[in-house]
Amino acid sequence: MSARLDLQGAARTAVQPAAAVKIVHSSADSGPKLVELSDVAATALKASNAGIRLVPLVRYEIARSPRWQILQPAAVRSKAAAAAAPGLKIKVVDTVSGKPVRGAMVVAFTNFAGQQGAQGTSNAKGEVTLQFSTASKTLDLLLIYGPAGYWGLCERTRKIKNGDSVGIAPIDLAVPDFLATVYGEHPAEAGHGVRVGVIDTGVDGKHPDLKVLGGAAFVADENDAGGWGPAKEQGEHGTHVAGIIASRGQQPAGKPGVAPGVALYSYRVFPNAGGGATNYDILRAIEQGVEDQCDLLNLSLGGASPDEAVHDAIKEAYDKGTLCIVAAGNDGRQPVSYPAAWTESVAVSAAGRQGTFPANSSELLDVAPPAATTDEQLFIAQFSNVGPEIDLTGPGVGIVSTLPGGGYGVMSGTSMACPAAAGAAAALLAAQPKVLKMKRNRDRSTAMLAVINAAAKPLGFPKDLEGLGMLP
Repeated sequence: MSARLDLQGAARTAVQPAAAVKIVHSSADSGPKLVELSDVAATALKASNAGIRLVPLVRYEIARSPRWQILQPAAVRSKAAAAAAPGLKIKVVDTVSGKPVRGAMVVAFTNFAGQQGAQGTSNAKGEVTLQFSTASKTLDLLLIYGPAGYWGLCERTRKIKNGDSVGIAPIDLAVPDFLATVYGEHPAEAGHGVRVGVIDTGVDGKHPDLKVLGGAAFVADENDAGGWGPAKEQGEHGTHVAGIIASRGQQPAGKPGVAPGVALYSYRVFPNAGGGATNYDILRAIEQGVEDQCDLLNLSLGGASPDEAVHDAIKEAYDKGTLCIVAAGNDGRQPVSYPAAWTESVAVSAAGRQGTFPANSSELLDVAPPAATTDEQLFIAQFSNVGPEIDLTGPGVGIVSTLPGGGYGVMSGTSMACPAAAGAAAALLAAQPKVLKMKRNRDRSTAMLAVINAAAKPLGFPKDLEGLGMLP
């Protein structure tokens, strides 16, 4: 049985592959290679190439908070009743215009603890049919995740009946979200002189509020084709992340990011077909970011495996004067995911503040104790991973930012907190020209990290939830 592995020479010297080794992808003779080989061939290859390292292929996922879903269909009296049930139809509408809303994900829990119920997505008429055997139902929880331009909905002990209309609120860019309450006073030139790379699902450079100076695609499965723009699947994620850092939008049609003045680069590592990004592709994107002289690299992604390939790339970036700021993960207060857990990464948890999202929005489910000692409305999101590896926290609940096609939408996750911290770090470093002019080596990274750490302000959470706190 063949295994797909990441091949990397210890000294980046050219290697002589054995006959049983299939090189799937190689960016350079002396660089890392993606290979396919059996265990026997791996042993032979290592024997014939002193110092070579073979690292298993690992996939990472985006660090957007997971959505609650139905795991078990609602119980019915009999199979015959289930087959005959026409379903319970409701209509999702805009609370302001009353017009139907397409693409809203409706999750109706009859038993929230058991994740039992029915779900569906609204059509062009705003209608969704829930597979209940009765014309009315009392729900433990009605949860709606809004499409682009809308907030979601969270209502407990809600009775619904066939034909009901349920409203969700459109996003009002004039109403500040948590990100804007913290960083809304940053000037348009904040971050000027700092280069920030976004290693993600790609960025929509045609968005009127984003300016991308360059980048590339690093997806071996696609032979690195397709460019740094948004992937066909999950492409909205990278654009949202980029907007948090560097949106140049202004009201009433737009919303600024934390550091609009940065030089922004996009490195797409997630495939167009969807699915995770490989460690092979991520390490190559990190290397390119370093080559492009990025000061900061944002990685809103993670996984459970302690992967050496990406770890080495992050260490090498640090040794060459580039800091990697990484999302802590969204597994519900579980240990910090990788690569955020590595010492050389700046790991970021997700904070939220009640009152910065609608009182009945789906973000209500992200609220969890303890409250901050500085502000009882502040919380670390229930989805956020935590632990002693956490360095900073950032706004990560109900964050409004750019989406492909020119619009705005709301997302939550350590994926959002990470670029908030990266943008704040860029704004701080822009005011430190002596540090930025240092030779690009480990001393430079250490100096940048010292600036960032000194500026962090504790919010009053335990250290394993917030690290040093939040950047101003």
